[in-house]
Amino acid sequence: MTNLRRSVLGRSAASLLALALLAACAFPADRPRPHVVSFDSAHAAAPTPAAIPARAPFPTRRSYRHDIVPSSPTGDELAFVTEVLRQMQLRSYASGSETCGYIGRDAQGQMMVSQITTGREASCLLPRTPPGMRVAASIHTHGTYSPAYASEFPTVQDMTTDARDGINGYISTPGGRLWYVDTSTMTVRQLCGRSCLPQDPHYRPEDDGPVRPMFTLADLRAWEAY
Repeated sequence: MTNLRRSVLGRSAASLLALALLAACAFPADRPRPHVVSFDSAHAAAPTPAAIPARAPFPTRRSYRHDIVPSSPTGDELAFVTEVLRQMQLRSYASGSETCGYIGRDAQGQMMVSQITTGREASCLLPRTPPGMRVAASIHTHGTYSPAYASEFPTVQDMTTDARDGINGYISTPGGRLWYVDTSTMTVRQLCGRSCLPQDPHYRPEDDGPVRPMFTLADLRAWEAY
């Protein structure tokens, strides 16, 4: 993320309790666990050597508003976004970077895609929406495989960024998974599993972390607080 660095947050008693309850029924102890990270441009701090961060908050900023149309991961929308993300996955692997943009509908109700932005290894700045687009959802890849990141499921800020803008989102991973961010329920769910989209040739499934069919916002917060 431009001009921003990572800093590891301390663990509060509340977050430890939440994690303990969650871990009892969910997260195996032998899985890799990333430290939660925050971003502060005014008081940048270097990461601790042992930090394994979650993917960066997405995107860096938004300074504009857009018209919105309802989103549903079915029918022509799902077919359209699957093909768009298939191409974005290949672009991510070629560039070593995340890619991002929007899907939406034109005045005739047909699916359309915005400009696709190429970001950095673990961040991407969304483009402006083109004239005439009513936004259905954000779309972004989680870039290439790296043991330094938990990339196989969305982050808290993936979800809350879309919620702040009043839209849903689609996220693809280096393992070839496709996720849907549903901000009406504040959940994320897998639409299809490993290898349903192009997979990074360097991807290692043993580094997936606690992948589930669905996470709530509270689940993701507990994971990132650990």
